Amino acid sequence: MRSALARVCPALLVALAAVAMPVSVVNASVGAFRVLPYQMSPTTQGMTINWFTIDATPGTISISGPGLSQPLVVNSTPALTPVLDYQIPAELNAAGAFPFSTTAIFEAPGVPARNYKHQAVLTGLQPDTLYTYVVTQGASTYTNTLRTAPLPTSARALRFAVLSDSETLVSGRTRFREWARTTPQAPGSTGRPAGTGRGRDAYLVTETLGYQDNIRQIELRNPDMIIMPGDLIEGTGNEQQRRWDEFWRHNAGQYDDLLSARPLVAAIGNNCIFNGIGAGEPGSGGPLTNQLISYARQQWSAYFDWPSNGSPAFEDLYHRTDYGRVTIITLCSVKATEEANSRVAPPTGQFVNVNFPANRDTNRAWFSTPYAPGDIPDFNVGTTQWDWAVQQLAAARAAGQIIFVQWHHTPFSRGVHGTSVTSNQSGEAMRIYAPLMEQYRVAAVFCGHSEVAEMSYFDTDGDGRGVHLWDVGAAGDGLRGVEDAPGLTAAAITNWRNNPLNPLGQSFRVNPFHRWSADQSEPELWSGTRLIRGGKHYGFLEVNLRTLSNGRSLLQFQNYHNFPLNAGDADFTVTGFELRPYNNRVTLIGSADDLRPVCNPADIANTDAVAGPDGAIDNGDFTLFFQSFFGDPTASDALAADIATTDGTTFHPSEDIAGAGGPDGAIDGGDFNAFARWFFERACD
Repeated sequence: MRSALARVCPALLVALAAVAMPVSVVNASVGAFRVLPYQMSPTTQGMTINWFTIDATPGTISISGPGLSQPLVVNSTPALTPVLDYQIPAELNAAGAFPFSTTAIFEAPGVPARNYKHQAVLTGLQPDTLYTYVVTQGASTYTNTLRTAPLPTSARALRFAVLSDSETLVSGRTRFREWARTTPQAPGSTGRPAGTGRGRDAYLVTETLGYQDNIRQIELRNPDMIIMPGDLIEGTGNEQQRRWDEFWRHNAGQYDDLLSARPLVAAIGNNCIFNGIGAGEPGSGGPLTNQLISYARQQWSAYFDWPSNGSPAFEDLYHRTDYGRVTIITLCSVKATEEANSRVAPPTGQFVNVNFPANRDTNRAWFSTPYAPGDIPDFNVGTTQWDWAVQQLAAARAAGQIIFVQWHHTPFSRGVHGTSVTSNQSGEAMRIYAPLMEQYRVAAVFCGHSEVAEMSYFDTDGDGRGVHLWDVGAAGDGLRGVEDAPGLTAAAITNWRNNPLNPLGQSFRVNPFHRWSADQSEPELWSGTRLIRGGKHYGFLEVNLRTLSNGRSLLQFQNYHNFPLNAGDADFTVTGFELRPYNNRVTLIGSADDLRPVCNPADIANTDAVAGPDGAIDNGDFTLFFQSFFGDPTASDALAADIATTDGTTFHPSEDIAGAGGPDGAIDGGDFNAFARWFFERACD
């Protein structure tokens, strides 16, 4: 809530109101807060809210709103959190170049502040209700709102923003990341110029500016929840705790307060558990590696308190969140144990390549063997996490929930981490979960890691009930493209292309389930030094859920990007940003256990005129439409003909960019006109 920041950083408000492009506001203060209040673990009766301060002064949170005759007041008990202290001298050496004193992390010049954790577990509130909360910490006051989770029976429309690989770090303030080299050019394009002021393949803005505007655009879309499948921070040896300081600076601090107004549900990524330096760098075999990885893993649980998974050693690494009709199951994909690798049989068929039987892991690069602390779970078949995942999937399906699953490492990708042939951090090992996703009719799987911004669709059993897989790793770090595009001749890529995928010797396809990627599917249009449209940019995936009048659900997935408005000068100056949709929208319609993709609004039935899309336009759709349009209004499929608004606007991407198309709960001439228009169009590719 924008007004909330006025109490603690008015300079930021002024800056954001003055210009479209976010700017660094190094003189803003968050007062007594080291981290502003942020939300997690929503329930129908409450929310968990954490915040951090630099001293041990108790705080107070006051909640007011419907059903409360007087404010609900909870006092916090500050807890010193030593694992968030600066651990190595290198964290302080760059203080002169990076003015940390502006973010309340120094008690005095050269004296690092400690971290005191405050937590309020709120209960006794009404479901799906908006409340105002006020946190008082010494002389500082922070105000925002929270909304409790809806009941599973709620028909309220829901919106989720999904993004990963923000990978915040201090150097991101000035670092221009790589820009996908293989993006095609649109007709009439003069082509990407030979230089962008910082080299041909450097992006137009820094990581910090890119992530800042990404957050700003998400806030304008007003989602109910933020979903982040991993790599919130970048693993780097000389910053340690500073990378978390930078994450909170963006999300609950000096720059913005995205996570103060809505709950976060996040998965841990490989960068979140790597904290090595010097002798502990990957591949060095130094004794420091596992010690610092364990330290980083403890940092994660210091910040986040997700619903319990029943395994004390693995708390906060895999968890389940229920939010209305949606269940979000979060898994930990960062490490497999040696014991599991030796005793678990490898997957078969599509899920095997020649290296996979010996490498049933996603992160062979950053761990020393063995990893003794025992605080990071294995993900393979028969492990504690696997059994928990099966139980939660079964329970959510039995409850009639729409299921989202997230973990970090993308199992199918055309990116650099697509296969163990080219990466020792490949998500390939997570392919073992693909059959489970299909079995329990998961609506979507969210991942990151490859940073391609890619959508895949797998239906390995061919029953028409597949799963959409989203790599949403374009939040604020690398802007990578596919690694198997024509023209790339590196030896590793050549071997990748030629490697047999399975014992049958079939020709290798790095990702046979690929449907869309930002760098390959969005051609650039350049006019000299000005980019007009297209290309890969920082962005996010938006998920919208609506309940239709016949009780079925409509899920829409839309990829957005924050397009950098550029002056077309020799320096490629960016003057602001504009939120634009990519040409990639997926619509699913059906019951929670039978959500089918719809590419054409006229696809409303199978060949026997039974309600439900089947990916084809035929006589069954025609028959059901007219039965519904002219038939008994009390029939179970009475509203099958409801596909548009009164003006004929549908949910098809070509007509409904704003998300306002039908169904609208009524059958009228708009539906008739829309059906007549779309019946003669192709259904799905």
